[in-house]
Amino acid sequence: MENIRSMVNDIKNNIKSLTDELTEIQSKCPHEHTSLRYYEDTKSVLKVCDDCGKIIGYPTNEELKENDYL
Repeated sequence: MENIRSMVNDIKNNIKSLTDELTEIQSKCPHEHTSLRYYEDTKSVLKVCDDCGKIIGYPTNEELKENDYL
């Protein structure tokens, strides 16, 4: 049982470390290339950086029209 607990803690620590690393990379990215993506779970279209995968925000109505979402 102790071995399982140790393995779980190691995995959680790795996830935390990788999440921190991803956040740092995304904060340094200039987000020059973006696209619009539809997310089924939230039923919304969001603007996403093509390079780092960070959600930038909501697109404008003009961007929605240009990409055939309206």
